[in-house]
Amino acid sequence: MPSLAVQHNPIDDKCQGCDRVQNFSGAQCCAAYTAPSAHWRLGNCNLATHIKVEVKTDATKVRVGQQKQKKK
Repeated sequence: MPSLAVQHNPIDDKCQGCDRVQNFSGAQCCAAYTAPSAHWRLGNCNLATHIKVEVKTDATKVRVGQQKQKKK
C-alpha cells in the first residue's frame, strides 16, 4: 500500500501566533492547511486562532418584509 505523504509549505508571516503552527521536518508549517499563504490571499484565514473577528451590531433594527393583512 503506498504511503500518502503530505508536503507542508512554510507558514506565512501572518500565521505567527496561531495555535495551529507546528514543526514539520524542521520548518514551521500549518497543521490544518498544506498551503497557508493561499488562505491569506483574500483576507483573513478562516482557521486563524490569533485573530479576533469584530462583529458589527446594529443598534437600530429595521423590520423588512412586513405586510398588513386585509380584512375580509
